[in-house]
Amino acid sequence: MSLKKVTLVGVWVQASGNIGAAVLPELLKSDLDLTILSREGSSAIFPPGAKVVRTDYSEDSLIKILVGQDAVVSMLPIVALGEQQKIVEAAIKAGVKRFIPSEYGSDSASDEVIAAVPFFQPKKAHLDWLASKEDVLSWTAIITGPFFDWGLKLGMTGFNLATKTATLVDGGETRFTASNTAQIGRAIVAVLKHSDETKNQLVFTESFTTTQLEVLASLEKITGEKWKTVEVSSQAIREDGSSKLGKGEIMEGGAAVIMALVLGEGGLEDHTHVKGGIWNDRLGLKTESIDETVKSVLSL
Repeated sequence: MSLKKVTLVGVWVQASGNIGAAVLPELLKSDLDLTILSREGSSAIFPPGAKVVRTDYSEDSLIKILVGQDAVVSMLPIVALGEQQKIVEAAIKAGVKRFIPSEYGSDSASDEVIAAVPFFQPKKAHLDWLASKEDVLSWTAIITGPFFDWGLKLGMTGFNLATKTATLVDGGETRFTASNTAQIGRAIVAVLKHSDETKNQLVFTESFTTTQLEVLASLEKITGEKWKTVEVSSQAIREDGSSKLGKGEIMEGGAAVIMALVLGEGGLEDHTHVKGGIWNDRLGLKTESIDETVKSVLSL
């Protein structure tokens, strides 16, 4: 069964740090009947033709909007899990069939991942709570690995595009699964299309599984230049991140701890070995090329 009437929550188009804005084009060009939920008074600007409904996020307002909808897709940040829970509760009362929580990225259901990134614990608790409601609202958590093209631009995978410097973590040999932002959008559409197969479980998708050394080789080939390399341990990055978190430097500290998780020698972000494997083939999603992604990011 395909779920067509979909409400999208948590998109700020003019905010470069909001992953929802990056996946929105794929959702808009699909055959979904898409409604974007936006807070009353918000200055958010959406693409022409997008169907936007304003809400004060009261329960009555949310229920009224969600009645008749097949699914809700959340792109809310981790700090808004309380708001996401309100939307789930309204979705249940409105008779919505499927909820896709704002997971993506790392597998926050994994105890090993939680041990490495303790601030993911609220996401795990929320996912456990959502699963407890599956008799009245089905769910799918889409796990994509880090957002590769977005992170490459921002230096979040250890590559400084401006200085052509690669910071190799634990030798740069750790394999990690990653997705480009458009692929995340395609994964959402595919999960809604294959709603029976993806019901009440984690679904792992990817653009590719790679290593820092493979990405470095691609960058050097495409730029035609030898890059400077700096070696660092994941332990040092994790300790630095934890220190910054302790000082209240939330964004920088959190990014460092996640970087240690993704690139560290434990390989916890290599999703090719998870139970059930990668879902690309079952969902009709093609893997992507690292070289083509690098060219696109560099606008070459």
